[in-house]
Parts: sequence; C-alpha cells; structure tokens
Amino acid sequence: MNAIFKTKSNTVSNLLSLWFATSIGFSSLLYTQQSPASNTPGELPILGDSISNTVSLNQEKRLGQAWLRALRKQSTLIDDPLLADYLKTISYRLISLSNLADKHLSLVIIDSEAINAFAVPGGIIGVNAGLFLNAETEGELAGVIAHEIAHLSQRHFARSLEEARKNQWLQGAALLASVLLIATSGSESGYAALATTQAAAIQAHLNFSRRNEQEADRLAIQTLADANIDPMSVSRFFERMQKAHQYLGQKPPEYLLTHPVTESRIADARSRANSYPTRYYDENLEFQLMKARVEAKYSKKSIPQLKVQLNELKKTNTIKQLTLRYTLVNMLIKAQHYTEAEQQLNDLLKYHPQRLSLLITQAEIKLGNKDYLAAEKILSPLHETNPDNPPITLMYCKSLSLNKKAKKAARILETFNITHKNSPAAWKQLAQTYGKTGNTIGVHQARAEYLYLSGKTDSAIEQLEFALALIDNDFPLIAKVETRRELLIKSKEELRL
Repeated sequence: MNAIFKTKSNTVSNLLSLWFATSIGFSSLLYTQQSPASNTPGELPILGDSISNTVSLNQEKRLGQAWLRALRKQSTLIDDPLLADYLKTISYRLISLSNLADKHLSLVIIDSEAINAFAVPGGIIGVNAGLFLNAETEGELAGVIAHEIAHLSQRHFARSLEEARKNQWLQGAALLASVLLIATSGSESGYAALATTQAAAIQAHLNFSRRNEQEADRLAIQTLADANIDPMSVSRFFERMQKAHQYLGQKPPEYLLTHPVTESRIADARSRANSYPTRYYDENLEFQLMKARVEAKYSKKSIPQLKVQLNELKKTNTIKQLTLRYTLVNMLIKAQHYTEAEQQLNDLLKYHPQRLSLLITQAEIKLGNKDYLAAEKILSPLHETNPDNPPITLMYCKSLSLNKKAKKAARILETFNITHKNSPAAWKQLAQTYGKTGNTIGVHQARAEYLYLSGKTDSAIEQLEFALALIDNDFPLIAKVETRRELLIKSKEELRL
C-alpha cells in the first residue's frame, strides 16, 4: 500500500511540475497571443496599466534586442543590403499608418525557403526568404508584415503574460482540487480530473490565440487600405497557402502552423476587405526585382535554362520579362560572369536608368570585376543625394577602401554608424576599414560592436579588453571603452524579465 501511495505521490509531483512548466511555456510564446477581438470595426482594445505592470515597454525592448542577438548567433540570416533596405522601406510605410507607439523596428531576413514571419516584443520583425519567393504581389508580402506589426502594436506578448497570470489562480484552484481528490480517495478519478484541468487550460489558451489572430488580420487589412495597397491581399495569400497544402498534399508551410488559417478566417478577411471601395492597384516593380533577387539565390534552374525562358519573352516589356532578366543578372553575378551580367543589366537600365536598385547592382558588378574606380564613380553621386541609404553607403565605402581611400571611408562609416548603431554589417565594414588605416584600437572597438550584435558577447568583451591594453595615457578613451565593456557585461542578464 505504501509503495502504491509513493508511486502515486511521485506522479502527482511530476504532474504538478508539468503543469507549472506548461504555464510558463504558454506565457513565453512571443507572437501567437492576442487580446480579445473588438466587436466594433476600427475600435482597438484598450491597453491598460496592468499590462505595463506585467512587462514594461523598456523590458520588452531589452528582451527583444537580447533575443535578436541570440537569433543572429544561432540562425543564418541573409546579409543583402538591397533586400534589407526594401524590407525596411515597405515596413516603415506600414508602421507610419499603424497604431504602433514605438515606430523603431529591427528587421531580419532568415535564410530559409520556408514560408514564415514572426514578431517579437521590443519591435523585432522577421521574415523568411521563402515569403518573398511565395508572395505573388507586394500586397501579399505587405499583408503579412502588417499582421506582425499589429501583434506588436497591441503588445500581445505582454497581454499573454497578463492572461497567464489571471488564469493561474483559477487553474491552480482546479489543480489543487484534483490533487486533494487523489490524496483522500486514492481514486483514479483524481488523475482524470487533473488531466482535464490541464486540457482545459491548453484549450483556453488556443481559443485566446485563434480568436485574436483575426484581430491582427483586421488591423492588417485596415493598414493596407490606408497605405494604398490592395486590402484583399491578406485573404488572397491565406487562401493560396491553404490550397497549396490541401491539394498538393505537401507539408503545411510554417506560416500555417504558427498562424492557423481556417475557412471562416479567410471568409472574414475577404469580407472586411470587400468593405473598402474596389479599384485597380498598380504592382510595384521594386518588389518584383527583390523577389527576383531572392529567386536567383535559391533557383534550381541553370543559366542556359533562364536564357531560353527569357528569349521567349524578349519582344515584350512586361514586368515578368524585366524581373526574369534581373534574376539572370544576379545568377550571373553569383557565377562571377560579370561581363555578361553587365550586358544583361544594361538592357534593364535602358528602361529604368534612374532606378537605385539597378544602379547599385551595376556598381556591385564593377566591384566584382575589380573595376573599383568605375564603381566609385557610379556610387559617389548616389551617396551625395542619398547619404543615409545603407546599401549605397556600405558599397560606396567599400569602393573607396578598395581605391586606397580608407580614411575617407572610415569617416563616412563613423557618421553612418551613429544612426545605424544596430547594424552588424556596418560595424563589420568599419572594422575592416580601420584595419586598412592602421587604427588597431578602432578595429577592436568596431569588431566588439559587430560581435555583440551577432550574439557573441564574450568575444565582444574580449575585443574591448584588447583595445584597453593598447590605449596609452588617453584617459577619456579608456573611460569610454571601460564603460562600454561594463554595459556589455550587464547585457548578459537582459534575457531575464
């Protein structure tokens, strides 16, 4: 009898531990938790002070940035300044029309063909490259981004923690009642009640999430309409993803697993979009060019196959013909066939001679072909008129550095990094540029920032220690580096709420 009771006691202990771990797990989910949906179109749920008592905005920001550093350390990201700049442009266009209080975002592109996107508290939005591959229009991509912005604007992470805290007492009371039944009667009904309690908690959580995915859809549709983007894009993208899963029999896209789509949800999104006036929406060529850039990275087709396909469209000046040619240009660059890549690009420049993305690609080809002076001549006037443009600035500084003008490049990057202090690519390039100027202390400082943003905090601290060992009698600089070192040490605790 004692042996049986001991076994049951251990089981109760294990179930208690499981319940506690499950509760913590639920409260840690980042982007599938929502506030209850509003019944009135255009009316947002009220964000009360109780949320900030659970997780403050400052805590969200610190948590988000710490999480982003961990992501950079553990995942492969796409380091393409052109693609990143396009994503920033479309995202900030949507943010300006959203209810997001802090409109400063950190954006990342995951090197994966899977279809997915996510939002993390503190203003982090990420998309997989597969989203570019599978979105047929800019509106479909924008709809997904607007959906993630809605998660952030409504502070769904903080709401999930608050919801878990509110439900904890109720779930805990039911749990204790089940444990009491087991202890007093020895009946298996106590175990059944305990399992039911856990199942009810899980179901309540899922209902909370699904109900409010629709709320994020509604806000996304409203944002698209305000941004002069087809609001029907949300339902159209969902419907296509669902059909691909149903009729092709393939594994569900990650996006459908993290953002469950039902017929009623699609119908609701379509109905809301239909409430806006029907009109024609122009397709954005820049989106199609960026999509082509991603397709060149993952394409299974050979260059000869693309040429045959392009030849069939040669007599047309359609977006399809232009984007297919740009795909070919990028595949030729990847294969280091720079002369042919430039020939193909020149055909595009005839129709769009002032398009920045094409001019930057032209400079990219010149750099690849080691014609550094030509690249500098292309980029210098572009930088003069667009001094804060990341792809132009980084490529221009690269051309300067390769043309033995590293000191000038370093000065530009130092200014640039004041406003782009969270860009790992900019700090990495500054470290390389300092190396060419002989500024060893600067190399260690810039490399520390790059490593820190890349999630390698211990290595970053080590770089600052190397810098300190080289500084001689420059007390302001010593104080600056030591202060930064202490901040990096403290930042190791930032994943703790």
